[in-house]
Amino acid sequence: MDDHTDIKACILRLNKQLNSLEVDLNKLTAKPLDEQLLLLNDERAKLDLTNKYAYVLSSLMFSYMKILNVKDMSPIRTELARVKSYMDRAKAIDNRGSKEIERQQQEQDRAKKVIKNALDGRQQGPAISKVNFQGKHTRFENGSKDDDKEVRKEQDSIAREVSQTNKDAKKVRSNTHKVSKKRRN
Repeated sequence: MDDHTDIKACILRLNKQLNSLEVDLNKLTAKPLDEQLLLLNDERAKLDLTNKYAYVLSSLMFSYMKILNVKDMSPIRTELARVKSYMDRAKAIDNRGSKEIERQQQEQDRAKKVIKNALDGRQQGPAISKVNFQGKHTRFENGSKDDDKEVRKEQDSIAREVSQTNKDAKKVRSNTHKVSKKRRN
């Protein structure tokens, strides 16, 4: 007897669901699909309507074939997978659009904050950091003072040699000028 009450409850629930399905199907099929598409102006609404139609038809066909105990459901399953992929694409487009709008809103908020801080005169820090004005000096203090004296002596001797070479070069130039003047005469 307990089985009869369970079955009756399932049948009653199935009847309620079928009645609600019938009402929804009547709303969906009150006008032909072409007329419904012409009444819609928004492309997104048209996409939703065609996806809904395809899903309803495929799932009703799937249910009907299940009731008939058809073993090969692969064509219906591929059709349902195709419709699902279209619905996923539409959802991805919506998400991409909402992310773009959110990103633009964040950029506008940041720009407003920067402009407000600049016009307000109460900046949180200087426009140019103090680090940019600090010099970078490197001091080498590895050697001793004796080493420094030797280096200076060596530099002085090199400087003397260079100046002596410059003097010799001047003498040679002046002598060549004298020789060339004698030849001209």
